[in-house]
Amino acid sequence: MAQIVIIQTHSPYNHAKARESLDIILALAAVDHQLCVIFTGDAVYQLPSVNTDQPRPLKAFQKSFGLFALYEIEHCLVCANALSARGLSEQNLPEGFIAVSEIAIKAALANAQHIIRC
Repeated sequence: MAQIVIIQTHSPYNHAKARESLDIILALAAVDHQLCVIFTGDAVYQLPSVNTDQPRPLKAFQKSFGLFALYEIEHCLVCANALSARGLSEQNLPEGFIAVSEIAIKAALANAQHIIRC
């Protein structure tokens, strides 16, 4: 079982890139890869609890994030600096998502066998 880190970087409003990244995550999890998903940059706007006041041109991500537990995706890290830089709160992150420092993100990347940047 490969340890794969997927770095999400796109906002949900950047055409379909964020949605396609989410599809990759679920597809890899379905074939029993051990995943760590990192949300950084504008990808923090994908998180449902920090994105409640925004219009949604694409399908809401909440349902897909709800599948993370089913697919046993246990490591969902959110860059605390990205949240702070966008004036978003880490107190309302979805269940199982953890705001972490850049040091923690670098540690996760160091432990990965494969890194996919989406």
